[in-house]
Formats: sequence, structure tokens, C-alpha cells
Amino acid sequence: MTEEEILRRTSRSFHLTIRLLPRAVRGDVALAYLLARAMDTLADTSTAVPAGRLALLRTARASLDRSSIDGYRAEEWEKFQRDPAERRLLGLLPGLWSRLAAGKDRLVPGVLGHIIDGQIFDLERFGPGALPLTADELERYTWLVAGSVGEFWTDLCAARLGDFARAPLETMRRRGACYGQALQLVNVLRDRRMDAALGRIYVTDGEAPRWTAQARARLGEGAAYCADLRSGRLRYATLLPALLGWRTLSLSSRQAPGLLTPVKVPRHEVGRWMRRALPVWWSARHVSRLAAEASK
Repeated sequence: MTEEEILRRTSRSFHLTIRLLPRAVRGDVALAYLLARAMDTLADTSTAVPAGRLALLRTARASLDRSSIDGYRAEEWEKFQRDPAERRLLGLLPGLWSRLAAGKDRLVPGVLGHIIDGQIFDLERFGPGALPLTADELERYTWLVAGSVGEFWTDLCAARLGDFARAPLETMRRRGACYGQALQLVNVLRDRRMDAALGRIYVTDGEAPRWTAQARARLGEGAAYCADLRSGRLRYATLLPALLGWRTLSLSSRQAPGLLTPVKVPRHEVGRWMRRALPVWWSARHVSRLAAEASK
């Protein structure tokens, strides 16, 4: 199973974004995603004791400037995985980690450090009988695992593509962080009933409308981010997650209260939004129209 196949199997829609990115940033984004997904797989290995998962995440965090994760043995963690793509990903982790150390800058290790910090926070915070996250904790968590990704994306584009946006870099970094947090909030809201059944309450029922409104507003920041991108290819690739995020929120709001299984945007609808978004490749003026349509 190739890295491309792993990307496709472990990310239902983000692999489409990665494939569409300009070549100058595609490799680093793909590497960052695969490493973050591997860390997430390790953190979510429920058949392994939490203490062992925490210890491995802390070791990985301390190994970001090294060519390997001290003490990591792929075969010990592969045996816990039922999904073939995740099992293969953990087998590839040593090679991915060596590429991380060989990188020409510290952008990927930097964002991976934040993501691992978020995963450590998540495991430590949700012990038996844990209370729901506070607003400040949810803000911190969503920034660590996703807002930091928006900043990484922005810094990577600035480093590799030069004058990639019409707005100032700090404005783009702020919007990028908001966009990343929005996408994570979409995931939290989509999965909240299933997570609550497992004792992990990120958002209570009473707070769900507030955070849904927050997610929608921050997706709007993401659309503004996209509208200021100079590259049509980059604009198209970056806008798709926002369009699908709005659709996921709409579908989740209509889900019957007793259903635990998270909703998904149907594949045919994903394809339809990909086709409808094509005009942004040629002109940024279509971004606001598409955002208005998707956010209904």
C-alpha cells in the first residue's frame, strides 16, 4: 500500500485537497498529514493502555529533532490496528520520521509538536468521569490540533510560493488559524454524540448551538482566506474543506437526537461541490457566492 493509497483511505476528503495543491507545498503537507494521522492512530489505540499511549506520545514529542522515535517498534503497535491502512501507516512511521528530520526547515516538526501536544492534552483530560471541556479548553484544544495547522499552511505557502496572498501575512495567519479551528469544531460537533457515549464531552447539548455558530463564522474566515489567495489552484484546493464543513454542519443539525453515528457528506455531493467550485480556479470573485450557497 503506497503513501498515496494511505492518504486516500485515511482521509475521506482531505486527500483531494492535497492532490490539488501546487507541487511546491504538496510534499510537506502530505508528510505533515501522514505523521499527524499516525500520531492520532497511536493516541486512539483503545486496546492499548492509556499510560502506554501517553508515554509514546511524549517520547515522540521529545524526538522531533531526531531521526527516529526512541523505543518505537512498529510491530508492537501494528497488531492493535484493525484498519489495514492505519496498520500500514504505523509500519511506515519510522521512514516518515526520518524524512521529518531531513527537512530543510522546521515548519513540519513545529506543527507536529503542537498536534502531539493536543493529543496528549486530550488523553490526559478525559479520564474516567471527566467533566465536559470548558470554553477555554476547547479553544486551546482546537488551536493545538488544527488552528496551528492553518498557521503552518500559511507559513509554508509564504516560504515556498513567495507573494502568495493579497492580504498581509499576519492577517492570513490569523484567518488560517480560525479556519483550522473551524474545521476541528465541525469534527467535534459532528462526532459529539458518539464521543459523549464514550465519556468524552467536548461540547454539551446546551452549548452546541453556540459552537455551531462559532464554527460557521470561522468557516467564513476561511472563505476570506481563500479569496485573498493569488493562485487559482491553491484557492480551489483550500476552499473545498470549508464548503464540505458547512454541508456537514447542516446535515448534523438535522440528525435525529438518538443517533450516535456521525453524518457524512455523501460522495455524490462531494463530487458536486468539487465541480461547482471550479470557477474559483480562475477568479476569486466566485468564493463569496459558493460560501453563501454552502452555508445555507
